[in-house]
Amino acid sequence: MWKKKHVEAFWQDVDKQRMRSRTKGVDPHFFGPIVTLSKPTEGVIWLLDGQQRLATVTILFSVIRDVAREIGKETGVQAASDFAANLQSQFIRSEDGEYSLEMGETDVLYFRNTIQLDPPIDTRAKQLTHRNIKTARTILFDNLLSLVGVISSQMDSLQAIATLKELKQTLVSDLIMARIPVNSEEAAFKIFATLNDRGLRLSPPDLLLSYLMETAKDVDRKNLRSAWTQMVQKMGTHDIHDFLRAMWVSRYGDLKEDLFAALKQYIEDHQVSSLDFARQCGEECDDYVELVTVDETQLPKDSVPFIRALTRELGVKPALPLLLSSHLLLQPKDFENVAKYVLVFITRYSIIGDRNSAGMEDLLFRLAREVREMVKNSDDKLGSQQAVKHVKDLLTSNSPDDSATKKAVVETAILDVADAKYVMTRLARYIQDPQKEIIPGGETNLEHVYPQNPEPTAWGGIPNQEKLEPFTWHIGNLTIFGKKANRKAANDEFSEKIKRYALSKVKMTSDIAQNYTQWDESTIKNRATHLAKLVVQVWDFNNPSRV
Repeated sequence: MWKKKHVEAFWQDVDKQRMRSRTKGVDPHFFGPIVTLSKPTEGVIWLLDGQQRLATVTILFSVIRDVAREIGKETGVQAASDFAANLQSQFIRSEDGEYSLEMGETDVLYFRNTIQLDPPIDTRAKQLTHRNIKTARTILFDNLLSLVGVISSQMDSLQAIATLKELKQTLVSDLIMARIPVNSEEAAFKIFATLNDRGLRLSPPDLLLSYLMETAKDVDRKNLRSAWTQMVQKMGTHDIHDFLRAMWVSRYGDLKEDLFAALKQYIEDHQVSSLDFARQCGEECDDYVELVTVDETQLPKDSVPFIRALTRELGVKPALPLLLSSHLLLQPKDFENVAKYVLVFITRYSIIGDRNSAGMEDLLFRLAREVREMVKNSDDKLGSQQAVKHVKDLLTSNSPDDSATKKAVVETAILDVADAKYVMTRLARYIQDPQKEIIPGGETNLEHVYPQNPEPTAWGGIPNQEKLEPFTWHIGNLTIFGKKANRKAANDEFSEKIKRYALSKVKMTSDIAQNYTQWDESTIKNRATHLAKLVVQVWDFNNPSRV
């Protein structure tokens, strides 16, 4: 689960220690404690805490091995190839031919194929952990190449091999870990939680699994681990922490404390068995995955474009708890309408209105819980109707009205990339044909009329550019243009751009050429005023089909 920042910090620690270790008698680098459970009858040591560190060390061993082998191929120096073989046989594999480190069941094959095999096999990353392994290898490979230089037949192979050996020796001798051996899984899980309480922060999913395993009955542990593994596999490359948070919020509303602490307290207060809780998570995980992957085979067909807009185009995480509650309990048409209403609300409140995101979260989280309270089960049609009306009424009453939205479009509508593409694409469709709402030729590329990177002497020079620069991402300065046309127009002066705009089949863009002969602050605001009238028509709670 280590991300880029963790791997880079690991590399820096190792490389600093490599340099320090050139001085005789220097202290080793303390790499933290690990918790192990020995099972002599199985001939293995279970690593219960320390997986991230030892997995990353193994990845670095594989990188050193592959760089050494490549040096041997390019230079013909046998010592490099021998060194690579030695690393593989002594540190990646053990003396009996087994792998020194074996990952958990979700990662074992991917890790073996891409890291431990010599040579490695290119394998598609199917899970978030796989992607992290791949990223770690890339980061370490790039850093190692920065030490040895470009691999070629003319390189100083002896110096490069010396550097690789120095790095290997640092890993073998100069990184020290304190091993805490335990005799039972219960003891291990207690130590795991204690280490976290003392400041070695672990992720809420790690802590939750540890807690569930600690409190589970002996006969339930295998089934619990299996249920958890299936959930992780369903999540694929998506973050399980986001799911657990969405599930909690959709059930109980906003989370004011640590996620793990809240889950633990709930389990204890309601005396839920560990296995039952894991299975409950697994069941809701199915619906969550359908939302975040926009699974067209499982979501109601007509809801797909709106769910895609929320989760893919805009990536609005605060909406997920409400979508999860609605997907679980509402009738298909009501679920579709909730998605539409959320898009109208988010666009008016956050994207255009730029209002406090905390207020948006509070409202969406509250509605997620209230939908669950109002609807008994997925067959409760009356409850579903009442819930969707309640969602609409509350979102409408908390959303900027038409007047406030129009004012925001002109005065404050500076958009980021994802928001800009979403808003301008929907407006372009509506302008093109309010009924069909289709942009010809699939032209959905964002175009800045005043460009992002004008030449210093263009657009009136630096003084005028300083006036226009704040409006670069203003809604009045944006339009939709074909990719090739966009590239050709690029940083041209406005007088040149409008010649291309006039030929565009996208009415939003051709209208610029027809209606404007110059482009300045007043022009941008004038166009924004025109677009503001369309914004309140597209993002309309009473007619939200265009969102």
